Amino acid sequence: MKNNIKVKQAIILCGGLGTRLGNLTKNTPKPLLKINKSTFIDHIINHLVKYKFKKIILLTGYKSNQFKKKYQLKKIKNTIIFCKSEKKLMGTGGALVDAYRYLDNYFLLVNGDTFLDINYFDFIQKFKPNNSKLLMALIKKKNTKYGGVRFIKNRVVSLSKKNINSKYINSGLYILDKSFLKTKEKKKYYSLENDFIQDLIKKNKVQSDVRNDFNIFIDIGTKNDLRTAKKIMKDFKRPAVFLDRDGVINEDLGYVHKINQFVWRKDVIKSIKLLNDKNYFVFVITNQSGIGRGYYSVSDVKKLHDWMNETLYKNGAMIDDYFIAPYFKGSKNYSSNFHFNLRKPNTGMIKLINKKWAIDKKKMYLFGDQETDLQLGKKILAKTFLIKKKTNILKVIKKNKI
Repeated sequence: MKNNIKVKQAIILCGGLGTRLGNLTKNTPKPLLKINKSTFIDHIINHLVKYKFKKIILLTGYKSNQFKKKYQLKKIKNTIIFCKSEKKLMGTGGALVDAYRYLDNYFLLVNGDTFLDINYFDFIQKFKPNNSKLLMALIKKKNTKYGGVRFIKNRVVSLSKKNINSKYINSGLYILDKSFLKTKEKKKYYSLENDFIQDLIKKNKVQSDVRNDFNIFIDIGTKNDLRTAKKIMKDFKRPAVFLDRDGVINEDLGYVHKINQFVWRKDVIKSIKLLNDKNYFVFVITNQSGIGRGYYSVSDVKKLHDWMNETLYKNGAMIDDYFIAPYFKGSKNYSSNFHFNLRKPNTGMIKLINKKWAIDKKKMYLFGDQETDLQLGKKILAKTFLIKKKTNILKVIKKNKI
């Protein structure tokens, strides 16, 4: 059962001193430490932007002016960032209580020093607000220095910092119903885990969600962790799936450019979600000569793709990016060599994708319904699949263990 809640706000806890990192945090807050070319929190923010959160609030404490200088009222695509500073250190729980009036009824919460790479859409859908106040993402632990979490039938029954007999740890990623924060006095120091979550566990109000669908989990709490994070992020690339549109995602009814012309093919949305859950990039690459022919405009195609996105979001899925080739030989505006090179089987769209996204070129898959699609796949050394009228793309993905 899907829930009916909308989670459009993400909170990042950034107030800690980072004492375990020694001199590294003497002048720089932990989330602002560089992981290669970007700050650690930039990696978190970019992931949140990818999943269309409208508002991100940074709850800051230690050297809060550094966050304000870089992020206050910063807009990335359709996401706006705010900084809420605490006048004195109030802990992870105290910072939330202090920010209560700025919080949506339901919000996603992440730590500023950990990053879990999962499908946030799917995670949000797992939350059951009728009988829970908090959803906790669990992952299998690889290191005994972390505490453990016990759960029974998706309900957390024990949370400990000690190495208890459990295979799972709290990843520090949550969905929260803010109502349970209201009972606490403001301007006091509270620990989210000790003063809130432990109490909610006793009341059977903490839901667990074991996540196996992630490529990386990074914690920069210690110097060793930070070195590991830099090594992982330096070479981190995702596998990619390239989907033709008409004939693969939707029925090819000829120059489709309106919502009322668009018919989803069977199990396509489930297929895209499965790829999202496996942390593949999913791109649409589509020849649209109808633009060059003057049948419709780039704006018409964008509106249709925006509608596709909204449908996918409601089902816990997303397409990372769309690329179109509007080339037509007789067009005044779309007959240049640049536009010709975009058109499949030429590789122009793939080159644009490679400039913008970090793709693992050893793990590329292309799905198309035309010979030109397969020719493109061969040129870029992707594994190709011909999708015919009766082909079920979900079965193809599962069969080939993509």
